[in-house]
Amino acid sequence: MCVNYVHYYPKIDLEVCKSSIDTQTLSAYFAFMHKYNLDATSPHKSVSENYGAISWTPLQGKLLQDLYDESPLSMQCNRSAGDRFPGSWNGMPQTEITTPFPTRESHCIATN
Repeated sequence: MCVNYVHYYPKIDLEVCKSSIDTQTLSAYFAFMHKYNLDATSPHKSVSENYGAISWTPLQGKLLQDLYDESPLSMQCNRSAGDRFPGSWNGMPQTEITTPFPTRESHCIATN
């Protein structure tokens, strides 16, 4: 999980903005995993349950990472009073990264 703080001008009544993979895109991914990978995902399960129902392999992990990298976003921005800013914030394009951070070698130990 990442937290970013943004300082902006002029001041507006903004409390927090969150984004995640678009809900319809994620639902389609779970349906794909059910149909082609025979995983026990279901539209009747929660997002957490669906992630838990996938038989994870390095290939499945790469597929999910590619989905995250390319999919539109669902965004939620709340005012200081807690209510959402008006408008439709689903299916938003991802921000183009023009200067990526350099990659670092991972020191994590892979376990199977």
